[in-house]
Amino acid sequence: MLLNLEALTAAGIVNDPRLEGAVALLLGKQDAQGRWKLEYSYHGKLWQDVEKKGQPSKWVTLRALRVLTRVGMVQPEAV
Repeated sequence: MLLNLEALTAAGIVNDPRLEGAVALLLGKQDAQGRWKLEYSYHGKLWQDVEKKGQPSKWVTLRALRVLTRVGMVQPEAV
């Protein structure tokens, strides 16, 4: 879902009401400290395992904040 939101918002689709459910789902996965967990692991598929599945992820958090910035829910300087 995050990958789809990234692609759509990068293509400039940001004010489409059909994105509201996906954005709400994305926000619902944010923890109390403003981070997102790694839900899908690439362990064994990369040269080095970077983060642990189920733990807060810097990469997922960065990607989620980029999407939220594009849809106007986060100020750019916060990312």
